[in-house]
Amino acid sequence: MAEIARFLNLDDKPVHHGGGSSHNKNHSKGKAAAKLKNRRATPKESERKKLKREMDKLHKAHAKAAKLLEAHKNDTSTVNIPIIDNSLLNDDSNAARAHRMGKIVPPSDIDSFPGIPTHCIPDMLMVWDFLCTFSRTLKLHPIELDDFAAALSFRPQENVADSHASSSDESANSSSSSNMPVYLSESHLALLNLLVGDVTSDTWWWSVLETPEMIEEEDNEYLNAVDRKRKTAAAVVKIDMEGLLNAEEDPGVTTKWLQALDDIRVKKPDNSGAIKNIVKSAIAITTNHLVKVYLKKAMRKWRAKSAGLVKRAVVWLIDKVREARPDLWGRSISDEDLADQKKFVVADANLEMDRVDEDANDDPAGDDNLEGSDDESESDDEEESDNEDEYADHVEPAGTPSKQACSAVPKANDDITPVTTFVPNKPVPSLVDLLLPPAKPNDNDIIHPLTWPPVVGAASLRILQWYKRRRNEVDDGIRNFRQLRPMSVAERRRRESCAPLRILSECGHQSKSESQDVEKAIQHLCEGNDYLTLTAVQRLCILRLLMEAAYDTHELQTHIEDNFKSRTNAVKALEAEERRAKKESREELAAIQTAARERMTREAREIFIEKKRQEVMDCIGGTDLTEEDVENMEDDELIEFDEETKAEYESLPTAESFNKVEVDAMVRNIQEETAFGTDVLSVIKIDDLMEKDAQYLKSLEDELESLNDTKPQRSSASNREITGRRDRLRKEITNFTENKQALAEDREIAIDLLRDAIEDGTIKTLRAAIKTAKLARLTDDDLETGGIWALDVLRDAALELKNAESRKRVVEAKKDLIAKRNKCFIRTDPLGEDRYHSSFIHFDYDESNRIWAERDLVLVKDNSETNEESAVLLADPKSASICAPDEENDFLSRDDRGTPYEEAFLSFARKEYHPSAELSSLSMHHWSCYTTDRSLRALVKNLTSASPQEKELKEALKATLETMALAAGEKNSQGDDATAEKKESIEFLTSGDEAAFDKAKQAIMEVDLNLLENVSSAIKRRVRLRRIPDPDRAPDFAQYMMGSITGWKKDDAQEGVEAIIWKLALDDGGELHISSTEVAAGIIRAIKWSTQHPGYIEHDAPFLSYRNDFGRFCGRAVEAPSSMTPLAFAKHMIKKEQDLYINFKNRAIENNWGGKSGARNAWVSSLKEHGHNFKAVRDGLLTLEEALFELSGGFGKSKPTSEALLDSLANGKSENDAAATNGESSLANGTTALSADSALLKGKDLYYDETSRFDIELESLGNDIHGLWNSSDAREIYREIISTANSVCVLALGLALISRNGQAYINRTKSSVVATATATGDSSNNFVGRRRAAMQRPGAYSDFF
Repeated sequence: MAEIARFLNLDDKPVHHGGGSSHNKNHSKGKAAAKLKNRRATPKESERKKLKREMDKLHKAHAKAAKLLEAHKNDTSTVNIPIIDNSLLNDDSNAARAHRMGKIVPPSDIDSFPGIPTHCIPDMLMVWDFLCTFSRTLKLHPIELDDFAAALSFRPQENVADSHASSSDESANSSSSSNMPVYLSESHLALLNLLVGDVTSDTWWWSVLETPEMIEEEDNEYLNAVDRKRKTAAAVVKIDMEGLLNAEEDPGVTTKWLQALDDIRVKKPDNSGAIKNIVKSAIAITTNHLVKVYLKKAMRKWRAKSAGLVKRAVVWLIDKVREARPDLWGRSISDEDLADQKKFVVADANLEMDRVDEDANDDPAGDDNLEGSDDESESDDEEESDNEDEYADHVEPAGTPSKQACSAVPKANDDITPVTTFVPNKPVPSLVDLLLPPAKPNDNDIIHPLTWPPVVGAASLRILQWYKRRRNEVDDGIRNFRQLRPMSVAERRRRESCAPLRILSECGHQSKSESQDVEKAIQHLCEGNDYLTLTAVQRLCILRLLMEAAYDTHELQTHIEDNFKSRTNAVKALEAEERRAKKESREELAAIQTAARERMTREAREIFIEKKRQEVMDCIGGTDLTEEDVENMEDDELIEFDEETKAEYESLPTAESFNKVEVDAMVRNIQEETAFGTDVLSVIKIDDLMEKDAQYLKSLEDELESLNDTKPQRSSASNREITGRRDRLRKEITNFTENKQALAEDREIAIDLLRDAIEDGTIKTLRAAIKTAKLARLTDDDLETGGIWALDVLRDAALELKNAESRKRVVEAKKDLIAKRNKCFIRTDPLGEDRYHSSFIHFDYDESNRIWAERDLVLVKDNSETNEESAVLLADPKSASICAPDEENDFLSRDDRGTPYEEAFLSFARKEYHPSAELSSLSMHHWSCYTTDRSLRALVKNLTSASPQEKELKEALKATLETMALAAGEKNSQGDDATAEKKESIEFLTSGDEAAFDKAKQAIMEVDLNLLENVSSAIKRRVRLRRIPDPDRAPDFAQYMMGSITGWKKDDAQEGVEAIIWKLALDDGGELHISSTEVAAGIIRAIKWSTQHPGYIEHDAPFLSYRNDFGRFCGRAVEAPSSMTPLAFAKHMIKKEQDLYINFKNRAIENNWGGKSGARNAWVSSLKEHGHNFKAVRDGLLTLEEALFELSGGFGKSKPTSEALLDSLANGKSENDAAATNGESSLANGTTALSADSALLKGKDLYYDETSRFDIELESLGNDIHGLWNSSDAREIYREIISTANSVCVLALGLALISRNGQAYINRTKSSVVATATATGDSSNNFVGRRRAAMQRPGAYSDFF
């Protein structure tokens, strides 16, 4: 019990144990503590403790609630929509000032390519990216962007006229195709094979054959609502529409009789009784005399069980009145607009009245049809009928193609005549159309390296025609949706005339004098002319059309869908990796936060213990405790010293009670210490550093002064030690003072490098900058704390380095997944946007160090502001607008015009083109490219983290910089030794090279000296450097690099020789030192290359050595460059002749070609000897046609058909007699495919007449084929085309035509009796789509062209 009492402090009597001295001492301490405790006790102690406990509970509850709230915010997924801070658009930053002035910061490295207008760069990038992205689908090996631009703008070397030259002008004209870059042939052939081999091309290949009648016959699904309404509601009865609409009648009465007539729509034509009653009720309601007259006239055509014409007349009247009187149906419209609407309807009705022929035999007594009982109608209602097509017997017959061509001439009333179809006018057949087969080409003879330019022209014509039709459908659909009147014929033709500007984008924009360049280019190819005479923009437009059609193919869509599925899986795997990385980052941050809380708790406990220990020391007076006793007290003893101390200790903040701000501050301290690898880090500013240096110098001086004041010692050793210390201090003070200025400069450079490296954010620059900072003594050991001190800028750089290393680890972990995702191509996404919505893009197949930037132009109204050369972003609205403007009148209904809604809606719609909402058409964009590491890092530096958009872009660019292979740029980056860079800048001069450059120009040929006549200095001049990577293995393969001269110096390395070296800064990064000869030649080469100097060709350029390893459409790699030469065509023609000759010989009655005549062997020998000459191969083709024509019997010696042969043999005639008899009958009955309209024209006159061209057919069709041609006119037209041809492509198409006709002749004249033709010979089986529809109509092939 005594022990319990003492434990409860109820008994102070000590317990005697062994070791009395120790016990007495502890007992005395206990008594002293008790006395001190009693002295410090207060009357309100219990209340204070109670309040403190309540306060502790509240603190713990608050800490727990704050922790739960923070966890909720972190776990809740929210969509972070970046909020654009408009204050950043006009702040005082370099980027904002430059943007207001229309300048680009930093300046771009590449602005354009020679021969490619700047506004066509986006289309060039689009086409090139498409060809590279779908390279596997197209079987086309990718090409570099520079080589693609060079191939696109390639022009063959011009031949110098020579009066003594043996070659003719035709041979010279055709020789340019021999220089065709292989990539152009391979790319066009790849696109043609994809398009023609896909079923979707059936929709547009027959677009040049479409007529409104064909659309109606094939399927009504092609008709939009407006055209379908016009088809089913044509005028039947003549009426004065103007008088009908202007007649006075109560609007309520008009509405009633219209509603009464409206029920007729659901009645069948054979329900004549119901129709009759409806008309009678309307006549009874209306007070308009002309309406009654019209309805009575309509009833004259009423017949029992046949009231279709009456129904048509009534529906027509309803539609016209509804269209003219929109005010009857609650639509608010002004009187002026209502009058205009009536005027338009009257004009439309009058045009229809001209086409109505009223029956003269209609007797007014026919009005008796209105009489009759109602029982008749009731009986009619009970009967059913299948007569649903009430208007089928009133379809107008289609005209002949010649008449259709003539109908394309504008009429005087086209301005008011509404359009009735969305089908554009058919184009006049071209030379290529006459040589192409009737069906869609699908054999290798049509899509061939020799024939692709004209076939591309024909395909482009059909694609453009199809897009014209689709654009017309869109226009009609928009106007119908807005309930606008149909556009006039003149308006439709105006829109069709600028269709290329509406279909194509930037590349469709041409100068005013050449607004139809796209269609001219297509017509140029369709007439068989040389492809290389087209401009780079025209070639780009052709590729754009083919690319747009390729996007619609099933094969490409299938690949995209497969890639989309694969990309979805790849993205999921990438997202899983990102989640894992984020989870690791969160776990790492949580561990640091836990350590921070524990550290803060530990520090709070240490501070409390130290504070209480000091308080106890202050209160030990009058007690038996000494300071030594307090110092030796354990922490637990001090905590249990008294109840108040214990309560204060319990109220200390726990690890969970610290708020987020305090924890984040401690986390940052831990991260800073970890970055420097120390336990204690002291961060100072530059002023503190200067003060630290001053204190250090003062400490040295004070120490030296103390040594100077020291009296001499008796010991000589002591004196020597003092003297040595004094000398060392003087030397150290002297060195420190002397190096202070240099150290300040080094520190300034190091601080600038640190700041630039922080903005850059890449590992290399950060490490180099930190290394330079350490050499500049921006960090060192801290003797006071035992840790390290560092400048604040260096601290920030170290933290940024840790972040960069973390990003690199994440990028490396995701590298394989990103590569897998990128293989599943869909589109090229931009890296991000800046505050001005400028997009920054990196293309996968472009060089790794290229970043393209697309910027919006800044529109100004004052043209004087745009005159400054550097203000590339400033433009007035007129010059910034390209392509055709929007037809804004289609976007608004008549009720919305002239209202505030009109301006608001149009302003909103125009923002699609430009943020200023001042343009109603496509806006030009400024495209530029950054290639050097210096410009890329400057670009990152000018982005601010205050804008959410630019922050994301900045991070993306940093990640891109980390993964870029800047081989040349890495050698001369910002992180190089500052001293070496300074020394190099001193060695190279930036001016004063005039004399040296004059000496360099002496080695230039006199022909090129005029280009350097006004060039006195090489500094800042553009240079195109030519280097041969492997002179031994590939001496004909060169690399060309662009750059600018930045400096020059004399080379002292060569003794006795005065040599000059120029420093060349390459556009793609890096620097080279080149000689005087290379400088002069490079400047001349750059001038010729940039201006496309006549006759300048880089024969060893990389794009000329391109070979397609995927498809090889042009044959073997060795034969690809010469696949379009006359010699290649000669070889092809010899092979085709060999395939045809045997079959023709077996069917010929008299062979004057082969055998003993020797003509065939002479022909082959001539082609082998003179096959390089265009005229020789053209004459060779004409000779071959003549030979095959004679072998087939001409027009009078055709082989007999099977039936004629059987009949002749049955009558006892010989086989030769039967052949002669059949030949005479064929000659007598021979007909052509020409229409009667062209009967007055014969032979080649038909070819030169545009109207008769619609009726020309050179193909041998049908089963009744007895020769090479179907008529003499066809043969004469063919020989005229070939004899006037000036390209190998036309000859190749002509050879393919006679090969098809020859094969058709062979298939139809077999010796065996065949009842039906073979699949290859029956041309009618090859017709698909609209071609078949055209054949089944009267006139058969007359509608083909």
